[in-house]
Amino acid sequence: MLFSSLPTGVTAAVVALCATAALAVACGLVGGDGAGDEDKTTTPSVTQQPAVPPEEALRLFVQRRLNQGFVADCDAAQRPDDVAKQCARLLGERSGLLAYELGPTFAEYTRLIILKQVGDTWTIEHLENRDPNLPPVPGIPWPLEVGVAVVVAGTGDCLRVRERAGIQAPEIACLDDGAAVTVSSGPVEIDGFEWWQLEGYGWAAGNWLRYPEEAPASPTETPEG
Repeated sequence: MLFSSLPTGVTAAVVALCATAALAVACGLVGGDGAGDEDKTTTPSVTQQPAVPPEEALRLFVQRRLNQGFVADCDAAQRPDDVAKQCARLLGERSGLLAYELGPTFAEYTRLIILKQVGDTWTIEHLENRDPNLPPVPGIPWPLEVGVAVVVAGTGDCLRVRERAGIQAPEIACLDDGAAVTVSSGPVEIDGFEWWQLEGYGWAAGNWLRYPEEAPASPTETPEG
């Protein structure tokens, strides 16, 4: 026996010490492959927190910025409980972005909001105020990028293209609704508009530029750019 030459009291103490899995191999009680009694570490379970729904970002915007109550779905609003509140309606989704129209319950919407998911929450990527007395520009104004093909839409006449960004810059062209162009540079924020340079032309306000699938043929509004 390994401990037969030790006094009885010492032998008992050593055996108790070697009974721990960490020293069992060193004491020759178990094989080097870890057979026998071992300490088993239990990994604590991690509770996955649910992602915050996009409607929560809209609710916070309405409560903090507009100081009004919020109904997540305009179609679910009921009288009289939801009168004088704001409500939202989902318009579409593109590349992980969500587009909503937002406005008073039982009335025309006054804002268009695009949300972007960041981690487990949603943030406002784009916000447009709309005058309910004017026809809106058709399509959803998904964020533009350099290199994408876009179409002029909703001008009611033509989109003024300028030598540089800004409404004071000289006008060098005017593109009709339906004109296909490619974004080559931008954006530049001047005079309340986001300006993009169009390949082969100049600079134009992005409010009237849409991805082709978002650009109906019918013009509806005169551009400010």
